[in-house]
Amino acid sequence: MDECLIHSQFFGGTEYRQLESRPDLLSGSDPSSSPSKKVEHFDLELPDGDVVRVNKRPGLDAFLKSVSSQYEVHVFTAAMSVYASPVLDVLDPSNTIFTQRYYRECCVYDEDLNVYVKDLTNLDLDHPMSRVVLVDNNPMSFLSQPSNGILVSNFYDDPEDATLGAVEGVLERIEGEEDVRGTLDNMFGLRDALRDVREKGPRR
Repeated sequence: MDECLIHSQFFGGTEYRQLESRPDLLSGSDPSSSPSKKVEHFDLELPDGDVVRVNKRPGLDAFLKSVSSQYEVHVFTAAMSVYASPVLDVLDPSNTIFTQRYYRECCVYDEDLNVYVKDLTNLDLDHPMSRVVLVDNNPMSFLSQPSNGILVSNFYDDPEDATLGAVEGVLERIEGEEDVRGTLDNMFGLRDALRDVREKGPRR
């Protein structure tokens, strides 16, 4: 979700997401004083009173409508549900896009690498792994199933970002394949790259 579909800026100082290097954190600022974004955005007050501004990746609404009409779409985030659930309620107000929502508690925490890993076998899926795709901006998310990954660039506030259209192109390319993992391996090389991460050991 974060930096993949949207990018959030927090004004209250609480961090609900996986620890990553992010620009333009606005802890302690007033939302009304934030410079206006060229990308579409919305503001939310979370149940605990924190205020968040959410930038939507260009083309997000059309992308979600398109992929949910063709595929079974689940959202899997390492963020805490107290923050992620209200954001997803805005993105999917009629609850017709996301078949299931999975939050931090469904991730596997890797103590050596200090990351939350998105293990797809922890999800309630009716499809074999050969037909499951995880789209994410964080390579560490793919550690459990690197051959199922579509890696995208981080999104923050670029109005010219065209990533979601490219993702649709990849999905169309692999749509008819009985096993998508071979093609995704060739396209993104995550299996070999993440093997190197494991061999090098924990981050310092």
